[in-house]
Amino acid sequence: MNQPSDPLGRLIRFVVRFVFVAAGAVFFMSLLLAGVIAAVAFTLWSLLRGRRPVAVDIFRFQQAARERARTGGFGARWNGGGMAAEAGDVVEVQAREVVRADQRLGGSRG
Repeated sequence: MNQPSDPLGRLIRFVVRFVFVAAGAVFFMSLLLAGVIAAVAFTLWSLLRGRRPVAVDIFRFQQAARERARTGGFGARWNGGGMAAEAGDVVEVQAREVVRADQRLGGSRG
């Protein structure tokens, strides 16, 4: 480069570098703000439901989100009017009669 354009080139390089650094800082701050908003929303949601916010719930939410992403979203398993039956979805249990509390105690209120 010749002498008169060298300071101009340095100024342009400085401005471009400054713009990229500023854009990166704005992107980082927006991600940080989104994380803080998500954490506050999760905490408020937990407290409204009457439960303490626990980190295990966050991990459970992340695991469910990964599962939805892997299987194709919320409606991927729906088939027509009902849900498609898979071998892992069926749970067999021993049936038993449900007795009301007053019958269990031997009293007859009625």
